[in-house]
Amino acid sequence: MALTARRMDDVLDRLAQARRAVERAPLAPNVGALFDAAVARYGDRPLWVDADGGASLSYAAFNAEVTRCVGALNRLGVTQGTHVALMLPSVPALAITWMALAKLGAVMLPVNTRYTAPELAHVLRTGDAEFLIIDATHRDLIEGDHAPALPRDRIVIHDGRADSYVGEWRALLDDAGALPALPPIDPDALMTLQFTSGSTGAPKACMLPHLYWTTIAAVRAQQGPPVTRMLVDMPFHYMGGQWRFLLALMFGATAYVARQPSLTKLIDRLVAHDIEFCSVTPALAKQALDPRRKALKLRWAGTMALPADLHHPLEAQLGGAPVREMYGLTETGAALAMPVEVDWMTGSGAIGLPVPFRTLRIVDAAGKDVPPGATGELLISGPGMMRGYYKRDDATREVFRDGWFRSGDLFRRDADGFFTIVGRIKDVIRRSGENISATEIEAALCAIPEITEAAAIGVPDAKRGEELKVCVVLKPGLTAEDLPPQRIMKLCRARLARFKLPRYISYHADLPKTPSGKIAKPDLRPAGADPRLASFDTEEGIWR
Repeated sequence: MALTARRMDDVLDRLAQARRAVERAPLAPNVGALFDAAVARYGDRPLWVDADGGASLSYAAFNAEVTRCVGALNRLGVTQGTHVALMLPSVPALAITWMALAKLGAVMLPVNTRYTAPELAHVLRTGDAEFLIIDATHRDLIEGDHAPALPRDRIVIHDGRADSYVGEWRALLDDAGALPALPPIDPDALMTLQFTSGSTGAPKACMLPHLYWTTIAAVRAQQGPPVTRMLVDMPFHYMGGQWRFLLALMFGATAYVARQPSLTKLIDRLVAHDIEFCSVTPALAKQALDPRRKALKLRWAGTMALPADLHHPLEAQLGGAPVREMYGLTETGAALAMPVEVDWMTGSGAIGLPVPFRTLRIVDAAGKDVPPGATGELLISGPGMMRGYYKRDDATREVFRDGWFRSGDLFRRDADGFFTIVGRIKDVIRRSGENISATEIEAALCAIPEITEAAAIGVPDAKRGEELKVCVVLKPGLTAEDLPPQRIMKLCRARLARFKLPRYISYHADLPKTPSGKIAKPDLRPAGADPRLASFDTEEGIWR
């Protein structure tokens, strides 16, 4: 149907009415109640299915496991307010334990399964973890020189020998005993300490209440049509994996869960399970057209940071299913989304409209609202956002301005109210959907004795969006032969997760500075020049 002003106005009016309806409808009082309501309504339906073959649990069977987990955790001493760290892959045990913690009123600290021992120690220490549940594949991170401050009777091993630890997860559930009385849990009660990398160094813990999660579930359920079969391939230690699971509860859908996203396996998974909703990346648009695309059952797909010129090719890859942008931050939850009904914005580069429960402003450096078409920083407010950074009042004050969260992202808004991202203020490299703090990388490099100064920057990359390049200055008299790239990488591997490792390394006599003495990073990306030149490519093993 051709776009007319009348049709556009009608669609926008319906969307405004739908937004008001979502905001008027009562939310579940807490995540445990959201889960219980789904179990009561959809008990016999499958809830969790391993997307690549394996575990399958109905809503009722999943609930039985959650009940046993509640008893097992409480028997260990987990009660309301207890901080429990989970370092588990995307297996049923993770979501079962998450729901059990929610019912107990305890606080989950999800740990990235690619973290090194120092990074795990940072989460446990700064998040005041009282218990750790860790997969046996990661036990080397908690033994020997890496033993955490937690006593062994506070560490649960999943899927492996318990040895001298308190027990193995499955065995503890099988011996759970009676279900304890569950406390009342307020919507504003803390549920998650979600660690996120910003522009200020090591990851900070966002204090996310139950209201954060019930809000994001309701908001995402409003963006597109209901579905019954979802692919959840974002790891559960990210908010992305978590809200997708809650979205399944909202719809009564089956979550086909994969441990990791895979571009090469995506179409296989979509076809094998008749998936109706999934998330996709721009890289899919550059693949050869799969002949099975017309057999797909997708009703819609979500994406982030999609270049305008790849939007139509991406929908073509998915058999014509609408692909819609989403924008949010760990601190705010969902903030912007492009509704499925808005088909005339396909290929425009716009992200969308404000979601329910969120009010947005675009302001200049003085904090004054800018007119439509002008660029400024996006500010976000509304219920169900983070309560602040855990024990980091200084960092919390930096990002909140009179109740408005400063996103650090530059946006513009058109006359019809659609928002488009222009760039970032924050010093963060975004590689394959991961936020990597430049400050954290620079600190790890400067801990190497031979390096006196370092700068981490992002360089454009067709596959990953951005790649990480580091520019290093060595001590006087030293050369790259004294500290070759291979040794830098070896030292980085001991300090940084794999996804934070640099792709490119360049050596400099000095780094450009601003008048205030800060590193002038724009000068490290000269206009018209290839920033990869004169760098060692750690992936290809060559100098460029």
